[in-house]
Amino acid sequence: MTIEIKQRKLSFFQDKYEIKVNDEPKYEAKSKLLTFYPKIVICNLENRELLSVDKKSENIVGLNFRLRFGPNSSVDIHTDSLIAFSIKNSKGTIHFYEQKNNLIGIFLNENQIGLIDKNQKVSFGADEYSIQIEKGIIDEILVIAFVLAYDCQYNNDKGAFVNYDWGNVVIKPVKEIDPNWTVTK
Repeated sequence: MTIEIKQRKLSFFQDKYEIKVNDEPKYEAKSKLLTFYPKIVICNLENRELLSVDKKSENIVGLNFRLRFGPNSSVDIHTDSLIAFSIKNSKGTIHFYEQKNNLIGIFLNENQIGLIDKNQKVSFGADEYSIQIEKGIIDEILVIAFVLAYDCQYNNDKGAFVNYDWGNVVIKPVKEIDPNWTVTK
């Protein structure tokens, strides 16, 4: 499965994202205006809210967000280290490990199930993410929510005309991706 997330260009007051799954528009996301801590809402194409991505007020350092599926259901994104993050759900723990350049490996427990690739050339503050993920293993909206939280926390450069984001070029990943990994058909 391929997921493309594109931030709209020239949106100075509100972040807006277009999200395609397998080349078909499926979701839209936008930041809420006038909130003290960042909050992003993911909606279907009929503008029905599916998920809210809320920065946790008790731990503002790092990537600590709550993903709310309604008033009574939520999961948290945890910062495990400066370059490792996780979400616990009913299938286990989804780990996100930053790699060199602009790559993030996605693992369910210890098995690689996906890869996130962020654009290096950013024009007018419009970040773009391409995600390859095994279909049906985890809910795609969790990965989308992670990417939006990650973008909000670390890559929100709205004022830049053209910016080059080389990513992490000297890190040693906590867990390296398999260089031969591909999505199974």
